[in-house]
Amino acid sequence: MTALLPTNTVEQICAFRDEAIRRYDAAFDVIQAAGDAVKEAGILWEKASPGRHAHWSDQAEEVKAFFHAVRVPDREQFRRTARRLIDVTVWTHIIELSGIEALMDAQAKQELRDQMRYVPERTDREGQLINQDEIARMLPEVTPENVYATLEHFQSQAEIIFRRGIVNVFSKLDRRFRSHDGFKVGSRLILNYLVSSDTGHFSNYGDRADMLADVERTFLVLDGRPARARYAGIGEQISAERRFNAFKPHQSEHQGDYFKVRIFKNGNAHLWFARDDLVEKVNRILADHYGEVLGDGQTQEADPLQEKKLTPARRFGFFPSPDEVAERVVRNAYVLRPANQERLRILEPSAGTGNLARRCVKRFDPKDWGHYAERYRDEYRWDNLVDCVEIQPELANQLTAEGIYNRVTCADFLAIRPNEHRLYDRVVMNPPFDRERDIDHVMHALDFLKPDGCLIAVMSAGTEFRETRKSIAFRALMEKMKAVWDDLPAGSFAEAGTYVNTMILRVWKDGRHQYGLDR
Repeated sequence: MTALLPTNTVEQICAFRDEAIRRYDAAFDVIQAAGDAVKEAGILWEKASPGRHAHWSDQAEEVKAFFHAVRVPDREQFRRTARRLIDVTVWTHIIELSGIEALMDAQAKQELRDQMRYVPERTDREGQLINQDEIARMLPEVTPENVYATLEHFQSQAEIIFRRGIVNVFSKLDRRFRSHDGFKVGSRLILNYLVSSDTGHFSNYGDRADMLADVERTFLVLDGRPARARYAGIGEQISAERRFNAFKPHQSEHQGDYFKVRIFKNGNAHLWFARDDLVEKVNRILADHYGEVLGDGQTQEADPLQEKKLTPARRFGFFPSPDEVAERVVRNAYVLRPANQERLRILEPSAGTGNLARRCVKRFDPKDWGHYAERYRDEYRWDNLVDCVEIQPELANQLTAEGIYNRVTCADFLAIRPNEHRLYDRVVMNPPFDRERDIDHVMHALDFLKPDGCLIAVMSAGTEFRETRKSIAFRALMEKMKAVWDDLPAGSFAEAGTYVNTMILRVWKDGRHQYGLDR
């Protein structure tokens, strides 16, 4: 604890704070006594000139000041306000002294400042406090015990806070860093819209100046050096040069301790890193955050589409679809069919625990449709023939035991050949992601579709950005087939044990275009 803040400093700060509150308590007694004295004077005035004291109408400033010289507030509210105002500023001082903010990115700092801001009281008509919960989210009352406990908590979370900050910083810089294998930081970064293309000054778009400061802070901390104030970093170097060339878009170059920044007239900037050892530290932290699957997530080979990785993924790439993701995938697969049509044949090639397949075979339930139930009961059916493929025997056995699927096959999907007489109307899938296996599985699954069939798959967000031959060829094919895709929210698979960022792909085999994806 003393590494963050000396004990005697904490005790002294708390002593000053406690004495300030005691003095405000004493001050209230004086204010109340003054208020009582003013009331007594007013009573005597009224006796001296009955009926005239209460109707004084002169609005001169000195008259208004005279009548409002003493206003006695509610005692308890006065005490609460004094304590909370003092505590807000004392916590700000303590956090600054501790140096905790040096480990935080802009988002973490804002979250902490939200806890330290003053929250005004709101009351109902009876004067009862109605936003106590909001006030309770502020940092606790300043006492030595609370200060030690809070700072110890921050100290125990320091590494997590710092690592999370690095992930936040780099994931915002470039959409490629959203992917589970496109995140790797190389020798250069591109910061779009760092400065305004009109004025040449730092752009307000996406807090780009804060991002640049966070990148620099990251490298300072990893290098064992104290984080600089904003005005002492490369951001201020850029600002100073831009002030000199006021309102003039131009190209410039700036050299810092850890990277060189080149800014172009269009406002975009390129950062070249000077310390490979620190870049490697950043990459290790990013890999640790996104999970063990990333050990082989860094695509090293440029595989053409026809080459597939036939060895199973680590742990079979098993990350079951969370409910929210599964609902969204199935909603976009159009498995609800008109009552006068034959049942759809649907394939789930990596069925896992059945989170996708189960929703595809689901019978009509009036509770799902509310006041539309009677109409949809007659017009639509959700009673489909669903085949499952699952490589893990225990999961395949569980699927079979449910007794709702047309067929369950325990096998590696990539080892199965399609039956041209038994093709599918839909393929709904959440394949393994690592080393572009999701592309392998999707390409293989297309062979199982009828000519007018539709495939919808959860895939790695990196599929949109990788520059391997396989990814480039896959994107070209999907564009030709008029596929649509959309990012899932960051952390959609966190409950399944991975921070891999994902997207949903939907493609019709006949190349038709069916609008965008429903959120």
